[in-house]
Amino acid sequence: MYVLHDSRLSGNAWKVRILLSQLGLPFRRVSYVLPEGRTRTPEFLAKNPVGKVPMLELPSGEALFESNAILCHLAEGTPFLPEGLDRARVLQWMFFDQSEALKALAGARFWIGIAKKPEEKAAEIPVWHAAGNKALGILDGHLAARDFLVGERYTIADLANFPYVAMAHEGGFDMARYPNVTAWIDRIRAQPGHVPLIQDDAKGVV
Repeated sequence: MYVLHDSRLSGNAWKVRILLSQLGLPFRRVSYVLPEGRTRTPEFLAKNPVGKVPMLELPSGEALFESNAILCHLAEGTPFLPEGLDRARVLQWMFFDQSEALKALAGARFWIGIAKKPEEKAAEIPVWHAAGNKALGILDGHLAARDFLVGERYTIADLANFPYVAMAHEGGFDMARYPNVTAWIDRIRAQPGHVPLIQDDAKGVV
């Protein structure tokens, strides 16, 4: 059985839970309260030297960290990861998530929506908003003529980008500016096997 190490409000862990559900793979969750530091113990770091969630322990006992690497592994040989040029395009949008969107969207969400201490990041928040709005604008333009990011079907490219885009409003982003993105979010939520961010079996909080 797979073991997913996560935290209750982590968008990166959420995407892994969604794919596990959509693939029908049984797994057990180990959720952490991150400020407690249990992801920095020698035992955890021996499996994941980065000391962050998500981490997925495979049935073989091996472990993977970095959410998009986990998605690629789980999606291999399934319709969620196509072949040929579309495969490269899937990876392209997964890299976009990490390089262009995630830091800005997640940073603003944490300090505005979760910690509720925007004054502590008064200098960073305008920078995050500028970068996040740029990324959301790119997504909105790309989705103007298509339902999904690659090949007119739902893939892990969509799933990789979904969590923090779907929660961007928590970071003060005006999603009314991005109607194509909001329609895409609804399509992702409607996919079979989709699960919400908060589930009853998650006891830890960020």
